[in-house]
Amino acid sequence: MTKPNVEDISRFNRYFAIESNNEFWSLSESDLNEEEKHRLMVTAFSSLYHWKEVGTQENVELANLAVARSLCVNQSPLSVSFAQTAYHYFDKSGADWIQAFTNAVLSHALLIVGEKAQSIELYEKALSIQSDLSEGDKQVFDATFNTMPDPIIMVTTKH
Repeated sequence: MTKPNVEDISRFNRYFAIESNNEFWSLSESDLNEEEKHRLMVTAFSSLYHWKEVGTQENVELANLAVARSLCVNQSPLSVSFAQTAYHYFDKSGADWIQAFTNAVLSHALLIVGEKAQSIELYEKALSIQSDLSEGDKQVFDATFNTMPDPIIMVTTKH
């Protein structure tokens, strides 16, 4: 077997970045058992690794968002760091669907660490952006958003 050259490695990285990203988003649209939650993290981190090798900064930040989402699903406080990184990169400059996702994922991450007021604020911002999405973007966003906790309900039912 011959050693792959730089172009081959680049193609492989791109292929695995795309494949792991697609698997991540497919998984993120469902209620997951423990094994699937683990798989969600593996695919998200895999995507991030490969995009860091061959992607644009936008690819990397979308992968950071995926990692944040996977960590949220697994109730990890580490989700905040990845969510904030993606949020700050895309804040007021990303496409509307990206804005909706960054607000929603950071809201979820902040809810995990008990930052309820900021979580609610970001969740409401995600809802506001959601109402302006095209039908196709809304459908994609809602598939994942509908699996996220509503911090308003979470806060009001814990009294």
